[in-house]
Amino acid sequence: MARQTRSSSGDSTPTFIHKNILQDPEKEICSFDSAHLPALKSPGIFPDGTVFRPFDREIRSDMVSNEWLCFNTFPFTLGLRFPFPDFISEFFHVTNISFSQTMPMLWRVLLVLDRIKNAHIPDLSIHDLLLAYQLRCHGSCRFLFYSTSSDPLILRATRNEEEWKSKFFFVKRNSIPGLAEHPVKWLRKGRI
Repeated sequence: MARQTRSSSGDSTPTFIHKNILQDPEKEICSFDSAHLPALKSPGIFPDGTVFRPFDREIRSDMVSNEWLCFNTFPFTLGLRFPFPDFISEFFHVTNISFSQTMPMLWRVLLVLDRIKNAHIPDLSIHDLLLAYQLRCHGSCRFLFYSTSSDPLILRATRNEEEWKSKFFFVKRNSIPGLAEHPVKWLRKGRI
């Protein structure tokens, strides 16, 4: 049964519902506290007026909320800004996968392909990914690309990042136009 978590501000309205997807939630307690937020509030990373949720150790990345959307910090360490480029946004629109359930490898591949599209292949689409990758679910319903060839299209994209699962934050959906349309819950299966 899903358990509800109330807002830490004392508001009686439940804002998060536990979905209990994480295999070991104690290892994924958020380590990205309020002291880290100023870096994300730098000009250009998120639109002006973006509302960030205050840090709360009780909130997990797989919790469901109609009011808040979870982001991992990893794509922003790659230099991405929100809203994400059209090619990357199309991926999330087509797959309906939550930003927070994508593994670092997937972000790297999407970023490289976005750059290739912009520089050399303007008609490259998300559906072209099927020529080189399959979308796979791996551990706690997190997604990555699995190469369909013995020679991966993009080399060294599979290396992992330290503690990326515990570095996440929440943004108020109605503080950014279009953010309300992004998935509310994690998918258990995904496909392109």
